[in-house]
Amino acid sequence: MSADNSPEELVRAYYADISAGRFAEAAARLAPDATTWILGEGHWPLGGYHNLSSLRKIHALVQERFPDGLKVMIKALTVQGERVAVEAETLGTRVDGKVYNNHYHYLVVVRNGSICERREYLDTIHASEMLCGPLSN
Repeated sequence: MSADNSPEELVRAYYADISAGRFAEAAARLAPDATTWILGEGHWPLGGYHNLSSLRKIHALVQERFPDGLKVMIKALTVQGERVAVEAETLGTRVDGKVYNNHYHYLVVVRNGSICERREYLDTIHASEMLCGPLSN
């Protein structure tokens, strides 16, 4: 891993890409066999394990629901070896004008210059309402 591709820099770049709506660039930072686990498996449509294919579908959903973007603001970041813990806040205005503001904890594992595992902890009720619920007229 080169110095410009440290776990911290890679994770910061990944979330900067997500914030800017550059989902293809963000996905390129993931290993081909990367997994993402989102809190709430079995309790809301996005909870559980995702591979790169299903993660791309989530990215498309975010782009559709938040055409002006969904900003991910890193509040704190801690690195221990290949593990990066991220405290973040998201903010975006949905296509129908409703504001989504959630707080997240991400645990990201970086190996061989790529993100190979992500775990996402969040307020699943708010996320489900804003990402999966009906849009207002």
